[in-house]
Amino acid sequence: MDVNRIWILIGKKVSGEATQQDIDELNGLLSGRIDNMYPLHELEEMWRSGKTEKRHLSPPQINERWQRFKQTLPENNMPEAHTVPLHRSNSFVRRMRLVAACAVFLIAGAISLVVWNARSRDELITARIKAPAGSMSEVRLPDGTKVWLNAGSELTYNKHFGESYREVTLSGEAFFDVVKDASHPFIVTTSSLRLKVLGTAFNVRSFLNDKTSEASLLRGSIEVTLLNNPDKKIVLKPSEKITVRNTSLETKVPTGILKDDQLPLITLSNVHYQELDSLPAEAQWMEKKLVFTSETFEDLALKMERYFNVSIKFHDESLKNLKLSGSFKNESIEDVMKALQFTGNFHYNIKDKQITIYK
Repeated sequence: MDVNRIWILIGKKVSGEATQQDIDELNGLLSGRIDNMYPLHELEEMWRSGKTEKRHLSPPQINERWQRFKQTLPENNMPEAHTVPLHRSNSFVRRMRLVAACAVFLIAGAISLVVWNARSRDELITARIKAPAGSMSEVRLPDGTKVWLNAGSELTYNKHFGESYREVTLSGEAFFDVVKDASHPFIVTTSSLRLKVLGTAFNVRSFLNDKTSEASLLRGSIEVTLLNNPDKKIVLKPSEKITVRNTSLETKVPTGILKDDQLPLITLSNVHYQELDSLPAEAQWMEKKLVFTSETFEDLALKMERYFNVSIKFHDESLKNLKLSGSFKNESIEDVMKALQFTGNFHYNIKDKQITIYK
């Protein structure tokens, strides 16, 4: 019996994310012995459900959308690494949005960001690919795997890549389209998660200063290990997402016990698709979009800092808890702040790249 799969399905049911297909699968799995299953009441203690409207797609539908999106990407001439600015504020770019959307990753003037550090012939050689704040980076790894790095993210791998495993380390957010190689599993390690795959497409977000880390699967399957609990392994199927609280940023409490203001230790849910989008909300940053749904102003500020390469400070701490939703593309920071001000009771001041939020 697949205990991990049962645990995932129960988690989706408790959080209101389960489809009828999920429920039918769960009922089938529960028809056997469940002596080793995680008790439902423990999961209920871990969860704080937040139901929002979501669209669940079947794996074939997800794959069709991903293939359609890939047609907008460079096929055979992807450079080893280059950056794509996330934002253009002049009026010409505003008139050219439709053209830019069709050529999202073909912006001229790309530069390589791979830095090779070789201390000596016998020492370890490491490749580093970094996307500065305000830019995205694309890279093709030695095995042909394609990686897109979001702003403020860094990917590293060493000279032994591909010998036994294809291992990379990620700090930040990246989308992986992994070349399948059954004899050389692909492993992504972040500050809180380790993901093991063969051939798949998925998004990972794990910034050191964020409250949560998450992995969202579009195609294939991934095995997720929690670094602070390595015995717990979770296998995701297409259209599923795992969100993990970054306990390193807070005072640790016993597993399964939550303070009123704490996030759940683990949340299992579906990725968020809208009818006309080729990518889920979790990966729309690849289309240079800033997308957020019912996020606190504090969490959104971190995204905006990376997206616009600015610094945001709160003069009043209570404003950090404002819940905001929106979707922006090719808007200036001034336009975004004006739009947010309409939905939240706050004022702001922009001076150079410093933004102050106050009542």
